[in-house]
Amino acid sequence: MRRMRPDSLWPEPSASASGGEVARRWESLLDKAPRLRPWVDQMLGRQRMHLQQSGIAQVEVERSLWQDLSRWLADFEALPQFAVSAIAVTLEDETVHQVDPAPADAADAAAICSPERAVADLEALLSDPAFALAFHCIDARVRPRLAAAHPELGAVTESDWFALLHASSRQRPALSAEVAIALVLHLLSPGWASLPTAARHAALRLFLARPEDLGGDARVLCSALPAHWTLGPAQLPLFVAAAQEARVALADAARLCVRLVAGTRDRPGGLALLTEGSTAQPPPEEIAELFRNFRKYKHLGGFRRLISLF
Repeated sequence: MRRMRPDSLWPEPSASASGGEVARRWESLLDKAPRLRPWVDQMLGRQRMHLQQSGIAQVEVERSLWQDLSRWLADFEALPQFAVSAIAVTLEDETVHQVDPAPADAADAAAICSPERAVADLEALLSDPAFALAFHCIDARVRPRLAAAHPELGAVTESDWFALLHASSRQRPALSAEVAIALVLHLLSPGWASLPTAARHAALRLFLARPEDLGGDARVLCSALPAHWTLGPAQLPLFVAAAQEARVALADAARLCVRLVAGTRDRPGGLALLTEGSTAQPPPEEIAELFRNFRKYKHLGGFRRLISLF
């Protein structure tokens, strides 16, 4: 087994009889998805601080951390390897709105954002029925709402909206309807990371803004937004309204995903993790909508496997 790094935040091994085995399995997983390691360290650090501030004994802090690690590990080990890697990239990419890629990473960033790589990654993800379902829910609920946006927002591309929805989603180290949809949104917006950091920051702030937040010098805000949007002060309220509609559509897509999973006869792989305890069955029109969409995407293996479950 590879030795733990000296600065690692792994809990005290003596606090759990199974700690050594859990650590070994985590190290095996992190060898395959190394981008998860910073996230695991960060989450353990936050949990440790929260538990210590609650005043419980240190041994209970360490024991609780091992329990968290065991729970997260079970979720990750239930997923296909490509899904684990996709979640790792998404968790790491939370920083893309804060930090520019280092110069040494420019070539890697270009490769990740290339159209060919984006298509290949998306097709790999959609070979699993859980992510094919997430794609369908985006197609059925989010895309129509974006298409209905005001014509004056036409320069804000669908890919831009997808990137903003992904950036505003709460990333978690486990598969759920929201996480599956966020992963697909991430792969549908590969060019977002190539925009200047300041433009991404400004765009996300505007995306999350309320109408009453639009005070101040609108021209300064407009100049900070992605240049290809060409938005002026008069379009900002339209954008805020469209962003609200997009967030509502995203929530609708997640609920649709949960209902459709509840309607399947079997739930292989990641599908079993998308129910979130709900047993609400989808109405016939939602199943019919899925079958209509299958005609467009039947070349994707995940869609064929998904349809066979109804």
